[in-house]
Amino acid sequence: MKELNIMEATVLTSPNPLTLICSKKEDGSTNLAPICFVSYLSFNPPMVGFATGKQSHTGKRVRETGKVIVTVPCESLAGAVMACGASTGAETDKVAANNIEMMAVEGSDIQIPADTRLAMVATLQQSVEVGDHILHICQVDKFLGNEDKKGLYAWNGFGKVAPAAEG
Repeated sequence: MKELNIMEATVLTSPNPLTLICSKKEDGSTNLAPICFVSYLSFNPPMVGFATGKQSHTGKRVRETGKVIVTVPCESLAGAVMACGASTGAETDKVAANNIEMMAVEGSDIQIPADTRLAMVATLQQSVEVGDHILHICQVDKFLGNEDKKGLYAWNGFGKVAPAAEG
């Protein structure tokens, strides 16, 4: 074995489930941020955690509103997901820029992409600094899913986005 840096290590743990973190922007629209640093944290109560960079607009919005929807996007969104990761929601309307069809979620004022395999409607419980990121610990209020759709995964250390069967 040889010593690796973290980016090299991510290649060896691929594929990683890919999520789009959906948060509400100041103007009421939805911001989308592709994030692979996501994990289930607890069964009872159901909890999920995700990490964003300290300067992340998404993290800031989640901390300010206390609400988030963690989604697993489907294969039709592969190009849009990559494009969403290349800009900040503070300056770009990623939904409009990438022509992403959105849909409402009952009980939330945050919209999600229509082509979504899983949506976890959640409430922020705690934020913890972890190195150069902030871990957002959220209680899941509701899970919504569609088993017939294929979710996206990040392959080769985030170099490719594709369903698991195609990796």
